[in-house]
Amino acid sequence: MFPDESVQASIDLKAKVLLPIHWSKFDLSIHPWDEPIIRVTQEAKKKNVKIATPMIGEVFDLNNLPRNPWWEKLRN
Repeated sequence: MFPDESVQASIDLKAKVLLPIHWSKFDLSIHPWDEPIIRVTQEAKKKNVKIATPMIGEVFDLNNLPRNPWWEKLRN
């Protein structure tokens, strides 16, 4: 799915939280590695969808969602 489709799917499924996965593990695409998370967080904000953005491997509680844009600190 594209980022906007993922947000819409979470709406359609009446998800309480959107947790994007498989977007930063490997840099194999022609777009920047962080483009998917930038697009999905923008779309989620636009459509008022609650989103969790943990770092790879980060453990978190659903009552305390990680929403820190950690990928911004890694941009060149």
